[in-house]
Amino acid sequence: MRSSTIFFCTLLAAAVARRACAIAQQPPTDASASSPRSVLVITLDTTRRDYVGFMGKRPSPTPVLDALAQSSLVFEDALTTVPLTLPAHTSLFTGLYPTKHGVRDNSLYRVPSHVRTLAEMLHDHGYVARAAVASFVLDPAFGLEQGFDRYRAPPRVLPHGGQYIFRELDARQLVDRAIEDLKELAPSAGSVRPPFFYWLHLFDPHSPYASPEAQPLPPEIKSNELLTRKTRYAEEIEFADRQLGRLFDALRSMQLFDELVIVVTSDHGESLQDAREESHGHFLFDPTVRVPLLMRVPGLAARRVAVPASHVDVVPTLLSRLGLDGSGEQFDGIDLTPWIEDPARPPPDRALMLETMCNWNTFGWAPLVGCTREALKYVRSASESLFDLAADPFETTNLFTREDPRAVGLARRVDAHVASASPPAEATTGITEADRAALRAMGYAGGSAADVPSDWASLPDPMAKAESIVRYNAAWTANLKGNASRAIELLRSLVADEPKSPAVREQLGLILFNSGLDHLDEAASELDETLKLDPRRGRSWYMRATCAGIQAERERAAARSLRQEGRSDEARPHAEAERKALELAELAAKKALECDPSYPEAMQLLSRLLVDRAETLGRRGKPDLAREKLAEALAIVERLIVALPPTSPEWAEAVTARERMKAQLGKLEAPR
Repeated sequence: MRSSTIFFCTLLAAAVARRACAIAQQPPTDASASSPRSVLVITLDTTRRDYVGFMGKRPSPTPVLDALAQSSLVFEDALTTVPLTLPAHTSLFTGLYPTKHGVRDNSLYRVPSHVRTLAEMLHDHGYVARAAVASFVLDPAFGLEQGFDRYRAPPRVLPHGGQYIFRELDARQLVDRAIEDLKELAPSAGSVRPPFFYWLHLFDPHSPYASPEAQPLPPEIKSNELLTRKTRYAEEIEFADRQLGRLFDALRSMQLFDELVIVVTSDHGESLQDAREESHGHFLFDPTVRVPLLMRVPGLAARRVAVPASHVDVVPTLLSRLGLDGSGEQFDGIDLTPWIEDPARPPPDRALMLETMCNWNTFGWAPLVGCTREALKYVRSASESLFDLAADPFETTNLFTREDPRAVGLARRVDAHVASASPPAEATTGITEADRAALRAMGYAGGSAADVPSDWASLPDPMAKAESIVRYNAAWTANLKGNASRAIELLRSLVADEPKSPAVREQLGLILFNSGLDHLDEAASELDETLKLDPRRGRSWYMRATCAGIQAERERAAARSLRQEGRSDEARPHAEAERKALELAELAAKKALECDPSYPEAMQLLSRLLVDRAETLGRRGKPDLAREKLAEALAIVERLIVALPPTSPEWAEAVTARERMKAQLGKLEAPR
């Protein structure tokens, strides 16, 4: 069996290699200047620059892209603007730094309507624009759909059984979608169709690393957790590359491939424990901010481009190579054409800017902002760092001193960059608290979009918190794998070290709640502390309301049992505790709806609480108050019916509840 498997794999590898050579041997053809070229932009999520073959990875997991690189411009020194998916893609498609487009983190912001995207720019020149994205992080709710005629994203999945599902489509599914779309866009025999811009986003290299085509690992790798992670990560990139080969074959069959302008890059890299973190987003070290970038322009000779490039340069350069006028657009990036045409030209006098707000939004720690210029990298947070990347490529030695003229010069550039910032984009209102919970369940920003204090030095320094980030991510991973007890252990220790982090306390509270009634009081306590630190967390308010409801039921049962035993005096404190718990549950559910007016679970819970209160008041001979509570419950259910999809079972239940409440209200009609 093993020998046949090896033989099959050998044949597959040979086939892939032959296809790669075929791609490389097909020279691009010239197209008429009067015929605008169509554009394909491919973004590979979380793909490190040094994990693709055309940037040096051996053995290469990317033979298809390696072959494409042989007929492309390959930018050897390319950077993202921020190691997070949504803001990085926003920079890529606007030519603006996050300080200008205002999208500073995942899930917390929406691209402002006044910010122009590449799709809008090309639309103005007669292009049809379509996109297929693989992850909810790029859902239309976040605003990047601006300018697209069709924008296909994964369907939202309703929570079930208290668990939130983060829906991702793999590269095979995305390439199927892309082929379907491109067949519609391709001109048929004798027909003329407008040029198109197509964006394909593949999410596979993002954690968890689980390629559909993963192979069993040899014992020497399987026994090493880090080697296992790196191997599985490379497998995800290999799977995405193989699917791109299928896409390119389809484009050839449609006679589109040779005439397409193709751009391939990633939004950011992945640390894989090579630079103080396991994943990305918290720091600005090279494994997460350096990205692969190639641009294939038919008729333009392939070459390696040494000039430093940023995502913000892609749009102005692409417009130039398409022969389109971009002079009326506002860009932070520049057109790199002069350095493409003349490799000996001195590099531009500029620094490439970097930032991440993840630590502030998630933990309340200082953000990071920095820049690179030539071989130097400067980073400012609660402390400052200076690295000489030529002498210290792993960024282990901080050279910063206030007397160093290199640090002074780069700090001034960062000062000017920060001073020129536009106001942050508005907080996202197009997603629900349940959506945010799903994003948090995958390790994305768990906080609220809040103004950063001007004195970063007064905030905790993320550079000294690397071990805390490791524990936080380990807790998330343990819980994802079903090991809640290990997650609780890690988060309890982390709360002891980070008592003012609402994200840590919230995560602990939620896992405690889901671990059973034995942990209920501790869960409620952690949620209380979370809300003292950040009262804008709708998920915490909802879970606190749920805890209070269960606590009320517990007190009610205790009071009933004591009364049945004839111990009415002892039952009274439990009855009073029940009343207070129900009041707290109602208040917390209303707070959750203040944070997110379309939060379905909060509406369901609040309507049940109000109905219970109405029934209790009715039994106590207070029909006016009972009617008031029931009317309030009915109004909430009406909102719930609007918020839920009509195809869901919850919608049908809400409609039934509405009719029941109307009948109850009729019985409580005030006497005439």
